[in-house]
Amino acid sequence: MADQLQHMKLSLKEAMQQAEHGIEERQKAIKTQLKLIHQERALLGAERRQVEDERMSIVQQQTDLDTKLAELGELRLEMAASAPRTGGWCCPARIEKLTELDVTSDMTLVIVSAVEVITVHGAGTHDVNGMYIKAMSDGQAQGEVYFRKSDGGKALYYMEGAAYGLPSAWYIADVHRGQGMYFRTHPDEYSVPLGAWQVFDNEDFSNPGSHPPPFLEVPILSHYIPGQPRPDQQILLAHRSPIRGLTF
Repeated sequence: MADQLQHMKLSLKEAMQQAEHGIEERQKAIKTQLKLIHQERALLGAERRQVEDERMSIVQQQTDLDTKLAELGELRLEMAASAPRTGGWCCPARIEKLTELDVTSDMTLVIVSAVEVITVHGAGTHDVNGMYIKAMSDGQAQGEVYFRKSDGGKALYYMEGAAYGLPSAWYIADVHRGQGMYFRTHPDEYSVPLGAWQVFDNEDFSNPGSHPPPFLEVPILSHYIPGQPRPDQQILLAHRSPIRGLTF
């Protein structure tokens, strides 16, 4: 009987030693894992700070770019004010281009009924850029005139936004009447502003495009026939007048 008790004590002691050894090994493994976690956390913290620094740098660059664009817009207005005017036109004389009427002043408009095509340039979301052709909508907005991108479904359209809590503006979106990516506030659908577009960032109804926002141009000379009136003499362009109701 005594021998059995002694054997049981030895067995219990050996089991306890094995358990203690197993606990020590698990503790070592946990400490190693915790050390790795701390190292990874420190690395992630450094990467996060780097990303934040890069984000702040991009924000600062965007601010500088916006400031320069604003200065450029003011310079254009000053040049327009000082340039000679001819033939009763409201717009200043410009250097001609062979393929496009380049009218990117912030206050330059083009009459919708006078054009069939508008081109979009310079957008940070690159697939927005391209040629938009005048089209007639169907569905709920049946009969509404808008411009549809020639190589996709993107659309340039006007919407009275008051009923939806949105600005009344021209929008560029993935589809007609879709969530706006870029916009330009404007009081009516009869003319399109070519400059001063902005990224549309509305928490309820937007799909914001990337900076910078685009500018618009009107290709007008691709079908010009020598001897016929020049297309740029037929398209009515206007500058918004500070006098309400004044028409050029």
